[in-house]
Amino acid sequence: MFLLEYYKKLVCNVAYEFFKDVFKEASVIGLGTGSTVRYFIDLLVQNSMLKEKIVFSSSTSTHNYLASMGIESRLAPEASSQIDVYIDGFDEASIRMDLVKGRGGAFNWEKILASRSKLRIYVGDYSKFNGKDYLYLKPIPIEVKPNKLMSVYNYFKDRGFNPVIRMDSKSSYVVTDSGNNIIDIKPGVILDPEAFDKELRIDGVVETGIFINKLVDYILISGPEKGLVRVMCRRM
Repeated sequence: MFLLEYYKKLVCNVAYEFFKDVFKEASVIGLGTGSTVRYFIDLLVQNSMLKEKIVFSSSTSTHNYLASMGIESRLAPEASSQIDVYIDGFDEASIRMDLVKGRGGAFNWEKILASRSKLRIYVGDYSKFNGKDYLYLKPIPIEVKPNKLMSVYNYFKDRGFNPVIRMDSKSSYVVTDSGNNIIDIKPGVILDPEAFDKELRIDGVVETGIFINKLVDYILISGPEKGLVRVMCRRM
């Protein structure tokens, strides 16, 4: 665990040095959710990079974290115009730069911000890079309307997706910031994430944790290999 935390901090330090001028010049910034991206948020705050900026948070968790440091932010559903730069973590990345996100339950609002951003940057450690040209490593979270929860669950079960309704520490259904529930599925190898994402969008499904590479510009991955940080990009 200590080693992974070291790599989380490392990748955020490198990303900050790589993109600090982008954040300095940006007027509107989007911030993701999770333990990795919090290290990057800390760097932005320590270097006064969020002063006089419009900041959008992808969750109430990030919103409250920023507030604890005296930084005002707006929630993702309020984002009606283009965001200059967005940074977030991820749970799984393929060599095609498709992602799985959502263990923190914020993937709906995260996707809102990513889809409205000019530049999308993702940071993570080597344990989340699958080294394949497909997705398979992590469960896919699906945000579902509460009144459709069981019908969606049964639909996924009938298709062999091994659905599990996500529960909290009190054995109650997890409730997202949008007031919905989450089903995690394990469909196996996903060769075409974009097509599979569309297949999942049945009645009652609000959003999926599949972030196709059209929502990704840069991925930075830290690890013990030579060079320590690997940079993947879709921009030349």
